[in-house]
Amino acid sequence: METAARLVRSAFAFSMLLLVPSAFAQSASGAIHVNGDSPRDIEFNARINPNGSTSGDVKLSASLSIPDQDVDGDGTGDPSVTMTTVSLRINVDCLRVQGNRAAMSGEVKESSVSAYVGRRMVLSVEDGGEGAKAPSDRYTWGQYRSTAANWVASDGELLVDPGVGLTWIATDAERTDDAGIPSSQQAGVDCRSFPLSSYSLEDLPLGSGNVQVKP
Repeated sequence: METAARLVRSAFAFSMLLLVPSAFAQSASGAIHVNGDSPRDIEFNARINPNGSTSGDVKLSASLSIPDQDVDGDGTGDPSVTMTTVSLRINVDCLRVQGNRAAMSGEVKESSVSAYVGRRMVLSVEDGGEGAKAPSDRYTWGQYRSTAANWVASDGELLVDPGVGLTWIATDAERTDDAGIPSSQQAGVDCRSFPLSSYSLEDLPLGSGNVQVKP
């Protein structure tokens, strides 16, 4: 009787695993090491967890143009120095996968240049497959300053504006299927800000790394 009960529990547990949405298995990982005039090293690992959250990190080291950057931290800033190697670590909080393409984004938590801490970064990759005859893996990345509003709109003729802080959703009153647009929208850039097809991707040279995307 106990054996039968164990079999029932095992079958139930297995069936529950089958019910887990396939989106929770989505992930993107890999390493990119490019030499030349603009060397860069990127290591990334991002995944969607069973609870629907996104986790992972991106580590990047690249030669960037930073006009007037005080590279040595001594307050002297040399305008003639426009290139320096910047190292970043990003906590991934957004992952989007479509076929063999993925975009991941997050906030810069650590950087060798303090001005980059708190900025948003988006990394987009394409998995070309495996084998000598497979197309090249591709990638691109970008970093964005925060565009969060630091002011509050209010009626200048009122000492206390009762509308401050209110939010709403604008919809088409003639359409019942209109999801509407919220009055307060996310100001920062993330992996959903641009269609995956809109990224201009750069081929990863042969032997310079590998990209793995699991839809």
